[in-house]
Amino acid sequence: MKKLKNSLILALTFITMLTSCEKDEENTNIANTDNLEQIGIISQWKLDSREINGISSLAVECCDYIDFEMDSDPNDWSGLFNAFGTGYNTNGVFELDTSNKTIDFSYNDDQRLYNIQISDTRIVFNYMDNSDSIVEHWLKEE
Repeated sequence: MKKLKNSLILALTFITMLTSCEKDEENTNIANTDNLEQIGIISQWKLDSREINGISSLAVECCDYIDFEMDSDPNDWSGLFNAFGTGYNTNGVFELDTSNKTIDFSYNDDQRLYNIQISDTRIVFNYMDNSDSIVEHWLKEE
């Protein structure tokens, strides 16, 4: 009888240890999610339209893309980007500031700060280029 009681206690202890290990693994997987994935920016985006000083162009936007990728640190708001289209290909790093709703692009010894709005399927950049106010609408590629 004593052996049966000890066997039951040992089995319950073993089962408790197994279930607690599973919970630790789930928490580890959640913690490994990159901040940028949670925002939804990691993807390829295509330029849909551009406004200059509040005036929309009637031209059909073609062939301008930007790829956002994660960097090696999942706990920061920085990543890598590749902007490309007809006649250009630019690689660099970006950093989101979620409290100020800005994105800072750094490439080729140049740095640009844009206001940004991100939704599930659209990014809107708002920035100044010389004295022109530019608003760009980008759509997420499937």
